[in-house]
Amino acid sequence: MKRTIIIFALLAACLDSVAQEDHEAWLDSIESKTYIGMEILLDEVELSRKRNENESAAYGFYKNNPLNSTEEVLSRLSGISMIRRGNYAWEPTINGLSSGQINVSIDGMRMFGACTDKMDPVSSYVEPNNLESIVIEKGGGGSAHGSTVGGAVDFKLKRPKFNSTLSGSLNSRYESVSQGVSQSAAFTYGRDRFAIRMNAGWRSYQDYTDGTGQEVYYSGYKKLNYSLSGTFRTPGENLLGFDLLLDDARDIGYPGLPMDVAYAKAKIGAVNYTIFNPTSWIQQIELKAYANKVDHLMDDSKRIDVPVRMDMPGRTHTYGGFAQVSMQRGNHYIQTKLDGYSTNAYAEMTMFIPNELDMFMLTWPDVYRHDIGWYISDRWQALTQLAATFSFRAEHAITQMKSEMGRNQFTVFGFEQADFEINQMVLNSGLNLKYSWSKQWTGQLGINYGERLPSVSEVFGFYLYNNFDGFDYVGSPDILKEKSTQLTASVKYQPGDKLEFDVSGFHYWFDDYIIGYIDGSLDAMTIGAQGTKVYTNIDGVTFSGFDARVLYSPWKNLQMLYSLKATYATDGNGQALPLIPPLKNNLTLVTTVRGIKIQAEGEWALAQNRVSPETGERATAAYQLLHLRASKKWDLDRINLDFSMGIENLLDINYREHLDWGGVLRPGRNLYASLKVGF
Repeated sequence: MKRTIIIFALLAACLDSVAQEDHEAWLDSIESKTYIGMEILLDEVELSRKRNENESAAYGFYKNNPLNSTEEVLSRLSGISMIRRGNYAWEPTINGLSSGQINVSIDGMRMFGACTDKMDPVSSYVEPNNLESIVIEKGGGGSAHGSTVGGAVDFKLKRPKFNSTLSGSLNSRYESVSQGVSQSAAFTYGRDRFAIRMNAGWRSYQDYTDGTGQEVYYSGYKKLNYSLSGTFRTPGENLLGFDLLLDDARDIGYPGLPMDVAYAKAKIGAVNYTIFNPTSWIQQIELKAYANKVDHLMDDSKRIDVPVRMDMPGRTHTYGGFAQVSMQRGNHYIQTKLDGYSTNAYAEMTMFIPNELDMFMLTWPDVYRHDIGWYISDRWQALTQLAATFSFRAEHAITQMKSEMGRNQFTVFGFEQADFEINQMVLNSGLNLKYSWSKQWTGQLGINYGERLPSVSEVFGFYLYNNFDGFDYVGSPDILKEKSTQLTASVKYQPGDKLEFDVSGFHYWFDDYIIGYIDGSLDAMTIGAQGTKVYTNIDGVTFSGFDARVLYSPWKNLQMLYSLKATYATDGNGQALPLIPPLKNNLTLVTTVRGIKIQAEGEWALAQNRVSPETGERATAAYQLLHLRASKKWDLDRINLDFSMGIENLLDINYREHLDWGGVLRPGRNLYASLKVGF
C-alpha cells in the first residue's frame, strides 16, 4: 500500500505543477476512455463511418474473414493471448492474466462459465456476427465492469437501426484442414419508432490435421448461435430495448484434455432503457436488467483409453443489472455506475468404477455469490493539452456454500460451518494523465490499484483436476483477495492519416497472488494425478511487458500493420510463472489490384524456454507462419457479393503456441473460401 501512495503522490505533483489557464471546450481528439483502452469495430458500416483507410486495414487484420470465430479475432488484439485446450472455446488472457483475474462481459452483463476446467469461457457464447465491437481495458482500467487486477473484455452487441429498409446478409465458408463449414444469416428492419435485428450462425468442424499431416483426434465440434434484438423509441425520444441470445454447442472435442464436452449451452436475455439529456448537465442514463443461464456437460464416453468413465455436469445462473449515468459539468466528464449481480454455480462429478459402486462428489458445491458495486470516473480537461482521469470502485460480495454435502466434504480439512459464508470488500482506484505535446504526439502515464475476489474454484472448488500440470486442486475458504499495484505508460505518434505508431508498457506488483501449491498431506482423487494442490496466497509476484503497433500507408494502394507484444512474469523467488506467452509479432500488408484486395500476413513467435518447473511446463520452439488472402466485391442492382479465399499456414509448418495445452499441434495448411451475399 505504501508503494501505491508514493506513486499517486508523484502523479498528483505532476498535475499540480502545471500552470492554471482558461479551460477550453472538449476536444474531439481527446478520448473519454480511461487508460489503456481500445475498441475494435467489427461492424463494417460503423467502421466506414468512423475510421480512416489505415484503420480499415487494421479491421482487415483483426477480422480478415466475415466468419472468423470470436477467438480468432481476440487472438490478434494488442495484449491478448489465448489459452487453447482444443479447437473451440479458447480462453482469453490480458498481459498474461486470465480467468478470475480479468472480467469478460457481454454488453456490460456479468456471466460465468459452467465448467470447472474452464472449457467454456464467456467469449465462447458470442459470435462476431452478433457484435459491433470488442472493448479491451487493461489492468485496473477495467474496473467499470467489476473488480479486477487484469482488465476487462466487453463484447458490444450490434443494435438495429431505425428508418432502415429490410436488409441482411447470408454468409458461407468452407475450410479444408477440418472439412469445416460455417454459415450465418442476419436481417434487420427499422421504422421511425421501432427496429429489429435477427441473427443466426452454424458451425460444423471435423477433426483437423496438423503440420505433419496427422489427424488430431477429438478436435471437432458443432455449434448453433442465434440472437434477436429490438429497440423502441418512446414519445419522449428515449430508447427501450431488448436482447436475446441463445448458443448451443455439441460434440466438442478437447485433444489437450482427458475429457470432451457433450454440450455447452447458454441462454442470455436483457432489457434496457436509455434516457437522453434529462437535464442540461446529464447526458445519458442507462438502466439494464439481465439474466443468463449456462449448462455444460463434460464426459469421456467417446474416449477409448480412459481407465474410469466420468461425467461432470455443471451449471451457472446469473441475474443482475446496472444503472449508469454520464454527465458533464464544466470541464469534468463524469461517469458513475451502480451495478449488482447474483450468481449460482453448481458442478458435480460421478466416477463409474467397474465392479464397484459409483463415486459421486460435488466439485462446485452449490455456491452463491451476491455482489454489489459502485464505480465513478472523472475525466478533467485541465488544459488544452492535458487531461486527468480519476476512477474509483468499491464492491462488496457475499460468497456462500449452500450444499450440506459440500460442507461435509470441506470439514475433513478442518473448516467449520462459519467458514462457508465469506464477506469481502474490494477496492479499485486509478489516476491517468494524458498529455498532448502537439497534434502528432500524445503520451499517457497511469497508476492503478486493483483488488479482485477469489473465484468459485479458488474458494470452494473440490478436487478439480488440472491436466496442464497433472494435479488435483482444492479451494481455500480462508483465501485472501488478490491485490495489485500497476504502473502503465504509453506514447502515440500520428503525423497524419498515413502513419500511426503507438507503444505501451506496464509493470504490475502483486500481493496475495493466488496460486496452487502442493499439499503433501492430501492424496489425489483423480486416477493418475501426481498429487493435490491447495490454492494459497503468495507475495512478490510481478508482471512486466509491452506492446507496440504501427499502421503505415506509404501510398494510397498499400497499407501495412505491424504489431508486437511480450510479457515477463516471476514469483517472489524469481521463478517463472506458468502460461506466459513469448514475444510475438505480426506483419500484414494489404493492397488492391484491379478491384481484388490482396492481404499477406507474417506471424512470428520466439521460443519460450523460460518455463515453470513446478508445473511441469514444457518449453516451446519458435515458429514462423505465412498466410495469404484475397477478396473481391461486386455491387449489383439489388444485392452485393463479397467473395474471399485464402491459404493459412501456407508452408504447412508443424508448430504449437506456448499457451496450447497438452502439446497438441496447431492446424497445418488450410485452404478456405467464403461468400457473403448482402441485400
